[in-house]
Amino acid sequence: MRTKTTTLSLAVSALVVSSLAALAEGTAAPAYVGTWASDLAQCKVGQDRQEAPLVLSKDGYDQYETHCKFTSVNGQDNEWKVKSECTIEGTAEPYEFALTVSGDTLTVTDDTGSRDLLICK
Repeated sequence: MRTKTTTLSLAVSALVVSSLAALAEGTAAPAYVGTWASDLAQCKVGQDRQEAPLVLSKDGYDQYETHCKFTSVNGQDNEWKVKSECTIEGTAEPYEFALTVSGDTLTVTDDTGSRDLLICK
């Protein structure tokens, strides 16, 4: 037999589950998050070597002696414009670039041109 307390408890539980599901959908990682390399053999290279793959998180990236913290990321779907503050071999400098994801390919474009990288699986 259901009481008012049981019905209220079930309603609150349903609301919490619904809210958590919506929150989880809203916090999905952008498509650029992952480890990317110029060829799949590079995926196995450690970050202690110059030819290390690019490791992108939601808020920055690391690759060998380059570490960047994103200061702004603007975009949606599969294209983003990024501004970041980087430390490259100990020297701080700003870096602006664009990221485009198409399937298993990430294109990084900056003022020097563009390069395509493959997702490491």
